[in-house]
Amino acid sequence: MLRDAARRLAAALTGLWRGRRKPDERHYAFVRNANRAVESVSARRALLLYRPEAFHMPQGDPRWLAHQNLRRCRLIAEILGGLGFIVDVGDARDARLAADHAYDLVLSDRGNPDAQYRLKAGGRTVFIGTTIEHSLHNRNLLRRHELLRQRRGQSIELRRRYEESLPLVAAADAILCVGNRRAAQTWRSRFAGPIYEFNNHPACELLPDSGAKDFAAARNHSLFFASRSQVQKGLDLLLEVFPKHPGLHLYVCSKFAQEPDFCDCYRRELFESPNIHPIGWVEVLSGRFSQLIETCGAVILPTCSEGQAGSVVQCMHAGLTPMVTREAGIDVEDFGVLLADDRLETLERAVLDFAQQPGDWHRSRSLLTRQVAAEKYSEAAFVRRWTDVLAEVTGSRLARSSTTGVIRSDAA
Repeated sequence: MLRDAARRLAAALTGLWRGRRKPDERHYAFVRNANRAVESVSARRALLLYRPEAFHMPQGDPRWLAHQNLRRCRLIAEILGGLGFIVDVGDARDARLAADHAYDLVLSDRGNPDAQYRLKAGGRTVFIGTTIEHSLHNRNLLRRHELLRQRRGQSIELRRRYEESLPLVAAADAILCVGNRRAAQTWRSRFAGPIYEFNNHPACELLPDSGAKDFAAARNHSLFFASRSQVQKGLDLLLEVFPKHPGLHLYVCSKFAQEPDFCDCYRRELFESPNIHPIGWVEVLSGRFSQLIETCGAVILPTCSEGQAGSVVQCMHAGLTPMVTREAGIDVEDFGVLLADDRLETLERAVLDFAQQPGDWHRSRSLLTRQVAAEKYSEAAFVRRWTDVLAEVTGSRLARSSTTGVIRSDAA
């Protein structure tokens, strides 16, 4: 039945790239020499097709807190500058972009860029994988929607479907993919070259633990923290489970209001269940978010497809224990809860077991989660990983500072 449904829905993916929403004018303004390198000194030039708006937005703009990718774009430019590159930044979706330089290195987060550019002889191309491999993502998404249709008798719009024709990936010299090794290796089905994984980092640093949290109470409160595509993220699964257990509370912080068909399908569970709190989008530096961090013991995301869930990483820095599926792209080791699969009974057992653990167990998990987040899911860890990988890919020799910065780099 799932196979038949997949065939029926597959047509929805046809011609997807033609319907891609183009960024608005201010978002794809080309940035020349974004890292302000001395052009007479830096011999090599790189084109970063990612998030040029990161170089146009003022520092206090709230969009900095909405996603890690803006800060990540600036960090990549800084790393490339440390490796001796002049860095131009554009949007891969900008069909009007026709860079007038030939590049030694091109990095793109789109496998089918509309932007036009020239690569020097011997130049390198790197694909920035921000998701798992696209055909696998689409299959996972179709499966989740079909399961919902079987349960509810309703069809929800498929959101975040990805284009599967990715010529840049086939021509790339390397892939850098956000996520753990499992997530990164999904690209092996279409790419034989080197694949490097890297961990996410938070959109912003949070205040340290207040030390006043009541973990015995927090174990009964879980946070769903996401953005769009509620079925992909697994909110429908949580709304099947939590209303059956009125002593367990779920705080829903996402953009569910932008998906009216989903809200109609789960209106009773989402808006009429006393233990479900439909809050909506919350900024991570807001007082509301601080209250949620003190109230909740877990961040829960039974997603079917991620590179690595940045929302979960953000909450890990706040000490929330992650309860996630393998598809979240996070190695939870001994600090988190890994859902064996996405069946409702599996999810229900995990939620009930989590709530039955004593307060001291939750406190120790929270402290360990913060520690791992600071060590492995930080900006410093990101800079170290990307510096090492890009030095290898570009053949650069580097000297590192005593902290994390590159202080000298020469072409090999």
